[in-house]
Amino acid sequence: MQALGYKETKEYLDEEISKDEMIEKIKMETRRYAKRQLTWFRKNENTTWLNMEKSQDENINIIIEKI
Repeated sequence: MQALGYKETKEYLDEEISKDEMIEKIKMETRRYAKRQLTWFRKNENTTWLNMEKSQDENINIIIEKI
């Protein structure tokens, strides 16, 4: 019951909040989770960031260099 959306869905099904409130809460918690993930990845020195604007071959070369 710790996954994103479970708590909010339960609140909705228990008629504690409206459907719109549930959706907004899920969106907000998803954004917070993504922000925590980015913070963790930025601190991790072993993270390799890829640029999706570059070609696939360039990104593959970046990955190969890190291996």
